[in-house]
Amino acid sequence: MELKKVATRARARQLQSIHSATGLAVISAAILMVVLCFTSSVWADPATPDTAAVKPEQSRPYLVVEGTIVDDKTGEPVGDATVQAIGQKTGAVANKDGRFRLVLPQGQYTIKATHVGHYAKEATVAPATAEGGSSRHQTITQDFRLMPLVIDMGVRQVFIRAYDPAQRIIAQAIAHKKDILSRVHDYSFNAYAKLVVRNGTKPDSQSIMLITETHVTSFWEQPDKYKEIITARKQSANLPAEGNLVSVGGLLNFNRNRLDLGEYSVVSPTATDAMDHYNYYLLDTVYLDNRAVFVLEVEPKNEYEPLFKGNIQIVDSTYDVVMVDMGLSKGIRVPMASDFRYFQHMAPIGNESWLPVQVGFSFRVNLDVPGLPKIITVDHSVAISDYKIDAGLPAGMFDEYQLEVDRNADKVDSSVWSTRVSLPLTGLEQYGYTRIDSLEHAPKPLGKKLLAGAVMGALLMTVGYPDVYHYSRVEGHYLGLGTAENKYDGLRLRGKIGYGFSDHHWQGEAGGNFRLLEKQKLWVGGMVKDEIMHRPTTISANNYNPTFNAFMLKIDPFDYYRERGFELNASVKPVDYTRLTVSYGDFKQTSVSSAVGHSVFRRSVRHRGNPPILDGDLHSLSAAFRYDSRKLINNKGVELPTDPTDYFLWEIGAEYSSPDFAGSDFDFRWYYLKAQWRSKASGLGITTLTGYAGTSDGHLPPQKYFSVDFHDPDFFRTHGFNTVLEGNFGGDRMASLYLSHDFGHFMFRSSGIEFLKKIPAGLVIHGGAFWTRFRNDPLYPGNEYLRTAPTAYTEIGFGLNNLTPFLSPFNLSIHFTWQLSPYDTERYSQLTDFTF
Repeated sequence: MELKKVATRARARQLQSIHSATGLAVISAAILMVVLCFTSSVWADPATPDTAAVKPEQSRPYLVVEGTIVDDKTGEPVGDATVQAIGQKTGAVANKDGRFRLVLPQGQYTIKATHVGHYAKEATVAPATAEGGSSRHQTITQDFRLMPLVIDMGVRQVFIRAYDPAQRIIAQAIAHKKDILSRVHDYSFNAYAKLVVRNGTKPDSQSIMLITETHVTSFWEQPDKYKEIITARKQSANLPAEGNLVSVGGLLNFNRNRLDLGEYSVVSPTATDAMDHYNYYLLDTVYLDNRAVFVLEVEPKNEYEPLFKGNIQIVDSTYDVVMVDMGLSKGIRVPMASDFRYFQHMAPIGNESWLPVQVGFSFRVNLDVPGLPKIITVDHSVAISDYKIDAGLPAGMFDEYQLEVDRNADKVDSSVWSTRVSLPLTGLEQYGYTRIDSLEHAPKPLGKKLLAGAVMGALLMTVGYPDVYHYSRVEGHYLGLGTAENKYDGLRLRGKIGYGFSDHHWQGEAGGNFRLLEKQKLWVGGMVKDEIMHRPTTISANNYNPTFNAFMLKIDPFDYYRERGFELNASVKPVDYTRLTVSYGDFKQTSVSSAVGHSVFRRSVRHRGNPPILDGDLHSLSAAFRYDSRKLINNKGVELPTDPTDYFLWEIGAEYSSPDFAGSDFDFRWYYLKAQWRSKASGLGITTLTGYAGTSDGHLPPQKYFSVDFHDPDFFRTHGFNTVLEGNFGGDRMASLYLSHDFGHFMFRSSGIEFLKKIPAGLVIHGGAFWTRFRNDPLYPGNEYLRTAPTAYTEIGFGLNNLTPFLSPFNLSIHFTWQLSPYDTERYSQLTDFTF
């Protein structure tokens, strides 16, 4: 159980997806993270709106119309055919086997099946009547045989990839776009999302590695507000439910001028300036439900700009976009992925606007990792129905949350689930479910168990789960058990216990929090503990795990002490995107010393000494106020941050301790402000600015010093200082600022030199400064371990990344940094960074 939680914690830290310890599960998790990168810009949470008001109605009787669509002459399935109930704002799309399912309120309907190149066909359906009326859910089978469409063209000019007519058509579509954008103020819809991950090296019957399905309710409002609620979900047995966050992922609206794809701002094929970036060619004129539809090829004028390429279909006379099938130019590079395709199928909803009824994307991953599949394919498909257009949305719908998972999403009855699936599973997908579930519950061969153990060991040493295992120069090897339970609505429990084999101390912690107010996110709680703590640092995050570097290389930037006592705390959300936390601590703090001297490498190098602190009883009151513009995911009560390209966050905090306050042994006031800003610079890359400032008065003990900790001597530290060697700078006052700008491969693709355009590497520039000092240099023991920077310590450098595209998914980068100040550390460093 504990090892499984290691994987779950690792997934949360990566934006959230490692769920098992087998090789295939790790790859599945990695692919799921890529999928979530494309869906993260449109996630949502529950919070204030009444989610019961937006769930699909369960009690109202419904009618399920299902069947198969085939070609009348050949008998072959007609995949991607659109099925609609005339006059209703709902529709469905047939899968590759030609099967469809349409869910409607009970009543009599005329059902129309349409497909490009076929005559449309209609059929009338109605539920069976029973005495006293029908109050049961019913299913009706209605198959369609569509005749191929043959039209006598007469004497007509035929265009073969014609340029001029396409320019006139796209110009009309662009001119008409403003009217399209003004038609709809808001809408909501229900959707069924399916993700299938396959091993591309295996036969079809054995290729499926992972399947997820979700039912989603989505909301949109002008100008660009979007939110989703996962109302039901299921997945193959090799993925825990909490790992399934696959949703619609936002509808790429090709009527907009710019479309955001991660770090890229891509010109839409129907943007007002689209003709400056694209060439258009008329490939064909086809007919959909007796309406002429122009098929245009979209070609980037510069293949190395971040642009789309593919086909777009525009209906005659109204010039609405009715189908999109797009890939990416060479100017857009998606980590690990190739052959990326994005598609949309639109239909006239309720005789109004053409809106998407099916969207999705697919891509391929090429891996050169021994023991893992060389080719993995990912298919994400979404069927959309039940549009409600300009019906108004509940107040407070769009808040700090972008994705919510309903608390009952994993409890949907199987019979209800099957009727709500509007894009039926294919025969191979159904078999894939059965096969994966059978393999997951079968006894594991010894070889797979050993592989699982090796993978888990690697995770513990790198990504880590400190409650189970960690290593430091004070504790040595630490083994323990830990749990954090969020199963109970409004109650969070946490506990751990473990033993350090070098300092020979047992450690433990127990506590919890209880929610008093849901809307305001008011939580109160506390904990008792006896454990080894590290001093606060301004560079390494609190969740940084030094285990791998400490055990392998004797590199550990933290300084440690022991803390025993209890804490009481409360947190609240004053307004969206903010949190206020107040806590009272009552702890006995004591010094600890370095207890280990071994490592795998650098055996002749001694571990840094662990500086002492001022021992005593600390009674303090602290408070922090945080603003974070990033949207959140609410996964059944567990909040997870998204990782957008543009955000701003800041936090201000203080701590107070005095002998006059509960008899504390310490007398100080401690204040800090930290901030981070990241922004996409209109195709020029991403800029990140990080700052920290702190000051204090009174007699600040060493365990509260502000510290600028050092980097790994072999690996580059993003937003950290890379020439300070193995030693920390500190003081009772400090300030730091670090700036980096990642151009990606913009500089090379914009060079105009052909061979430079093809270079896959990206360029990063970075630099920063910090300052630390003591107000009155106290003669506390251990201060000799610290260095101060009374004048600014500055450095500047650049880096090249994506140097190993042939080793995908691993990315090697090299960074060069020069110190500009006169301190006796490194004048120049050349560091590598190896990321996944």
